[in-house]
Amino acid sequence: MAEIAESQYQYLVARVNELTSRIEVLEAEKGPPRDHIPASRLIKPRKTAPVSSHVVDLNDTENKFNDMMWMMVETIGKEGFARYPDIANHISEQVSDFVDNRLRRAANSLVGMNVLKRTDLNLMLVPNMILYCLSDIGERLFRKRFQTAPAESEIVRVIKEHDNLEHGYGILELGQLLSNSGKYESIHVYNRVNAIKFNDGTQYIPDIICLQKDKRPSVFYEYERGTHTQKDFNTKCDKMSRVTRTMNFVTPNRKIMIKRLLPQVEEWIKTRGRDSIIRQIICLTTSKELQTCSLSDESWLIVFDMSKSDEPKSKLKLD
Repeated sequence: MAEIAESQYQYLVARVNELTSRIEVLEAEKGPPRDHIPASRLIKPRKTAPVSSHVVDLNDTENKFNDMMWMMVETIGKEGFARYPDIANHISEQVSDFVDNRLRRAANSLVGMNVLKRTDLNLMLVPNMILYCLSDIGERLFRKRFQTAPAESEIVRVIKEHDNLEHGYGILELGQLLSNSGKYESIHVYNRVNAIKFNDGTQYIPDIICLQKDKRPSVFYEYERGTHTQKDFNTKCDKMSRVTRTMNFVTPNRKIMIKRLLPQVEEWIKTRGRDSIIRQIICLTTSKELQTCSLSDESWLIVFDMSKSDEPKSKLKLD
């Protein structure tokens, strides 16, 4: 009897499992409830682009232009000029009745219309330097008017070469001063292409290379604003000392020279040791001093002659 009871129990379990499976199949065939829609069939709301709060009408902007404004856009776009005097000189050569105030008013209007971007720098040699470049709107207007892409702005080139505008234009103005002196045959201020390569794979990129007349050795200048870490400054000095005996450093003003540059030079000398750089002459001054003294020996305010001493000879009171 126990065996029959066990057999019936197994039969009933099997039937229950079978019926349960059939119910699940039937439920699946009926599909989901009507109030349920698979995610794949949901209609998602269409994404719309944000509405611009300001749409520039190029035709409307063009209608506000006068001849002088177009000449300024054309000069910047075709020549890549950025410094106001360069722009003004170029236009004055083409306009017989050129008036500087007209150009300045045109520049102000173009900046107000967001056609030009203006940057102001305060350099020792040029206290109020004004730079201009085309904005996005200005580039679009230039392309439309002249059917060509604008030339690379001097601003872009300076940043690529010298990292920032203050340093870069300080170098360019110092280079112009050196050129105006007539002392050198040629001046080079974009020197990444003229990098001096060493056998160990490193290279030295001078701020300014001056080629002398009669094929005498080149003269190197570094324009320093005291922004280097001591480690980076040491590396620069190590490289410079490999290519020239006379290391010329020029700063924007005396405060930077005394408070920032001089301590870094002294630390480099201490790190290297006098014996390893005994042939070096290290000269420090400001760009204004070079201008005032016409690049004579009197231009240099602090001079280290390592063959004589590791203490500087100075025209200034350093204490």
